[in-house]
Amino acid sequence: MACDNAMDGSGPATLDEIQGDTFGLTMPGNGGSFDWLILVGVSVLFGFGILYFSLGGFIAIILGFLILIATSRTPLELQLINLRKQLRGSEVQVKKNAGGKKLTSFWNSATIHHSANTERDWIFPPPPHSEWGDNIYGADKSGELINEHPNKIGTPQPSTFTNYGLFSSLAFSVLIFAYLINPDQWSAEIGFPLQYIILGIAILWLAFSIFAWKKAQAMQDTPTSNIRSMAVGNLELVGQVRPWVSKPPEVVVDRDPAKSAQGLHSWHWSYEVYRCRKVTTTDSKGRRTTRTVCNWESVRSDSGGHPFVLHDGSGGVLTLPKSFSRQGLGEHLVRWECAHSFDATNLLFELFTSGDVRRHRWTLWGLQELDPAYVMGTATSRGDDSRAGESDLDETIQNSLLEVIGEDGPGFKSRLEKGTELTALDGIKSQFEYLIIPTIALLVAISLLSL
Repeated sequence: MACDNAMDGSGPATLDEIQGDTFGLTMPGNGGSFDWLILVGVSVLFGFGILYFSLGGFIAIILGFLILIATSRTPLELQLINLRKQLRGSEVQVKKNAGGKKLTSFWNSATIHHSANTERDWIFPPPPHSEWGDNIYGADKSGELINEHPNKIGTPQPSTFTNYGLFSSLAFSVLIFAYLINPDQWSAEIGFPLQYIILGIAILWLAFSIFAWKKAQAMQDTPTSNIRSMAVGNLELVGQVRPWVSKPPEVVVDRDPAKSAQGLHSWHWSYEVYRCRKVTTTDSKGRRTTRTVCNWESVRSDSGGHPFVLHDGSGGVLTLPKSFSRQGLGEHLVRWECAHSFDATNLLFELFTSGDVRRHRWTLWGLQELDPAYVMGTATSRGDDSRAGESDLDETIQNSLLEVIGEDGPGFKSRLEKGTELTALDGIKSQFEYLIIPTIALLVAISLLSL
C-alpha cells in the first residue's frame, strides 16, 4: 500500500489510470477466437442441462462457468498488460522471441522450454545500471523512487463486480436450481443428501474467500516503506534486485551440469516423472474394467538463495531470501523434458517403482538480478557475520545497518514475491466478491436444510 497516494506529476502514470470501476466485466481468455468457443460451449452445455434436466447436464453447466472463471482476467490485469506493452514494448517482445520450446534431441524426444511470460516483470521502466549510485545502499543518482513504487503511483483498487462475481454466482444458482427441481432424485443418484453437499461447497467457498481477502488486505493496508527511511520491525518493501558484495553461485539442477543457471538470488527446482499405471475397477454388477491412468508425480526438489540488495531508488537494504518460507517466483524460467533419463539414480528409481515412466521433467524457478521484488518481511539490525564481508560499510547510511528477513509477527505473514505491488495485486477481487457473495451463498445453502 502506498503511504501517500498523492501524485507529484513526475511519474509515468497516474493512479486513476489503473483503478477499477464498479463493473469490470471482461471477455474471457485473451481476446481471441478461442474466447468465443468457450462462450458457445457453455451455451450448448446450458441448453443440454435445461433440456434434459439431468444431474450430469447441470454439472456440465457448472463446470462451464468454472472454466469461464479460470479463463477470465480482471480489468486490472488487462490494464497492466497493455501498460507494459506501451511502456516497455521492445523488452516484452525480446523476451517473447527468446521464449518457447525447442527440440534438443530427436532420439530422446528431449526439449527445453524458456518461459516468455512477462506477467511478473516490470511494468514501468526500471532504473538502468547507469543510474545507480556508487554505494549499493545509497540513493540512485536521480534521488527518486523507482517509477513503479507504490508511494509514487499509488495502490490500485479492484472493480467491485467482475467476471468472477458473475460466473461464480451463476454456477451456484444452477446448483441451487438443480436441487429445487428434484431434490430426492439427485440425492438418491449421489447416495448422499444434495443439500449437505451444497452446504459444504458454500462453507469451503467462504473459507477460501476469507483467506484470500485477508492476504489481499494485508498487501493493501500495509504501508510501503521507503528504504532510505525504513525502521526496525515488520514492513512492506518494493524494489529492484541488485547484487550484494558476492555473486550468487551457479545453480545446478538435480546434479546435472547441463541443467544450470547463473545469477539466481532465490530459486527452486523440481524433478517429476510422467507415470502410467493400469487400474482395474469392478462395478456393482461385478463387471471389471481396466484403464490406463497417467499423471505427473514429484520425485524430488530443492530450493536455495543468496543475499541480495533490494533497492527502491531511495536506498538499498540487504535481503536474505533463504529466510522466507513463503515465496512466489512466478512462472518457471526453464523446463527440460525427455523420454529417458540415463542418470543412475533415476534408473534405479524406475527399476524399484511400479508403473510405466514415459517422460521426465525438470523445472526451474528463480528470482534474478534486476528483477522486481515485493517483500513483506521484518527489518532487523545486521549481525557481525553479514557485516564482516563489508569492511568499507558506510554506517552513516541508516538502511545499510539493517537486513530484511522472513520472520512472521502477530497478524503479519512474511513473504517474498517476484514482481511489484502492482503485479501482486493484479488478480485480487473486491470485498463484495470476497465476502458478500459467498456469505449470501452460505445463507441460501443453510435455508435449504429446512425445506
